[in-house]
Amino acid sequence: MRLRRWASLTFLAGPLCSAIVTGAGLPASASGLGGPLAAMDRPGGPSAGGLAHGVVAEPLGNLLTYDYDNARSGHDPDGPGIASISSAPAWDDTLDGADYGQPLVYDGTVYVATEDDTVYAISAASGTVRWSIHVGTPVRLSVVDQAPTLSPGCGDIDPLGITGTPVIDPARDELFAVEETETPGANSWSEVQHWLVAISLATHRELWHREVDPPHPNTAATYYIAAEQQRPALTLFDGRIYVPFGGLYGDCGQYHGYVMDLSETGVGPVGSYQVPTQREGGIWGTGGAAVSSKGDIYVATGNGSSDSASDFDEGNSVVELSNSLQRLGFWAPSDWVTLNAQDWDLGSAGPLEVPGTSILFAAGKPAGTTSFGSVMTEGHLGGIGHGAYTGTLCPSGGVFGANATDTLGSGKSARIFVYAACGSGTEAVQLTTSPLAFHTVWHPSTGSPNGPPIVAGGLVWALDWLNGVLYGMKPATGLVVFSRPTAPLNHFATPAAGDGMVLVPTQTGVEAFRANS
Repeated sequence: MRLRRWASLTFLAGPLCSAIVTGAGLPASASGLGGPLAAMDRPGGPSAGGLAHGVVAEPLGNLLTYDYDNARSGHDPDGPGIASISSAPAWDDTLDGADYGQPLVYDGTVYVATEDDTVYAISAASGTVRWSIHVGTPVRLSVVDQAPTLSPGCGDIDPLGITGTPVIDPARDELFAVEETETPGANSWSEVQHWLVAISLATHRELWHREVDPPHPNTAATYYIAAEQQRPALTLFDGRIYVPFGGLYGDCGQYHGYVMDLSETGVGPVGSYQVPTQREGGIWGTGGAAVSSKGDIYVATGNGSSDSASDFDEGNSVVELSNSLQRLGFWAPSDWVTLNAQDWDLGSAGPLEVPGTSILFAAGKPAGTTSFGSVMTEGHLGGIGHGAYTGTLCPSGGVFGANATDTLGSGKSARIFVYAACGSGTEAVQLTTSPLAFHTVWHPSTGSPNGPPIVAGGLVWALDWLNGVLYGMKPATGLVVFSRPTAPLNHFATPAAGDGMVLVPTQTGVEAFRANS
């Protein structure tokens, strides 16, 4: 049994935030956030670092979960229009590690988690670090690669700490993150574990942590914890936190795709769903699990290990789960065996729900020289090769990370757009509901913003994570209005917008461009 370790806590001087309304402008019903505050394990602590409360005239533009809502729409419903952004970062914070997640924004504070297993609270206005908490010991890749079935060269993140985007519950005033960690002072792959950590935003203390690794680990017949990677964002729905798992870069070792879930109180059993592969079938797109308006959970998987059409293993599939992680249905393209064999992951980007509809959109790596996207109806996934419209999507490169959606216009003139994170640059398609289909509308007027897009302040924002450039584009035409150089970025970096800032996660921390309305 692993001994309980104390979290180290660092307070840094910085101004308290201006008067704000806690939770103002939050689309609670869409996000599934909220719940009663549990008294258990909530320590006392200084209140001087807490958030002041009052009234403001404009919405705060909070971002509490990846891509703003559990539909993973990527659409900020509250932030004011953005007329211009600063020509250089208003602030650029170097932290103790890389940021692979999307920065979160709540009550004038930016929350960032790093690969050093540290969570930072940063003033959105000034970039001053208000406080930070170090919750574990990050795992060196050299230790990971010692595990059975792994070898040197597996994985591309070093060290491994907090990789997936955390989630905030404003009703509890708590942030939840999953850390990859090892016992302090250990030097063995067998000490690697994943812990779900709850942090009080009022006291800046760790409230509890629980192991969320799937059952029966570290055998050749099941999987090795060191071969699993928690890259997707966390999803908070109906009081439970859903935690997807995939594998390391290179599909190394004995691993499976999983979804785990646990009550946000930290008590009770840990639920589990395993993709039924012999190995692989990872759930690794940065957006993680999407939740439909009916409360069902959708994930997309990468390649499985089956090479036989008679042995379907849910590789390269969209899978529908109940909130208790029972499989309700699935969809897979008819060429799923070929996709398995060629490592053409459908799940390189998670599914999204188009808000106000029952439509799912999914897209992944290119199949050969062609990239495809698929639209389908929630609750009616048709199995293998049925029940979805599939069309050509990216002119080159596949889709990685997550997509975004927006509806332009209203009434009979409304047009549903999906903005896809193509390797060649953002690609916009327009969806039709009758018949269910899509067609290409635009690609950027210049540049190659190849990262996951968001829609905020009346513009589509995406990063060129290969070359370090932030782009702002007109949502109807793809006209590039803004382009700004950034610090070096990680794979599939996702920008964020909130509280008057456009935020960029970087290889060394986070930077912010000031937005003017």
